[in-house]
Amino acid sequence: MKGLVYGGPGARSWTEIPDPAIRDPRDAIIRVDAVTICGTDLHILAGDVPEVKPGRVLGHEAVGTVVETGSGVGGLTTGDRVLASCISACGICRFCRDGAYGQCRGGGAGSWVTSSMGFSPSSPGSRSPTCPRTNCRNG
Repeated sequence: MKGLVYGGPGARSWTEIPDPAIRDPRDAIIRVDAVTICGTDLHILAGDVPEVKPGRVLGHEAVGTVVETGSGVGGLTTGDRVLASCISACGICRFCRDGAYGQCRGGGAGSWVTSSMGFSPSSPGSRSPTCPRTNCRNG
């Protein structure tokens, strides 16, 4: 599959990246049906987000269809349409249980740029559009 890979300020390329795989029982693999660019992507491309290093696959907001789920996923089945949120969440802490995902202690708004969908072909054990269950919103 192809991914838009950040190569440094002003540099990007469509690059062949690994197909997704379930790495955690709470993962779900989605087929991306539509994706959007956001202001953060533009800041990353300009080199304004130093936490994002060359090799990062960009894109953290998508709508798709569930194609596979891990053994620990409940509430999602193959064929469900989902929104892959740009905010990562653990799904376990008090904030997640209350639906306040942006306040999550194990994810939250502070970690969304670099971890929400796990895109990073340059990191060991990288994954493609593998969405932690708590980042997929059904409907």
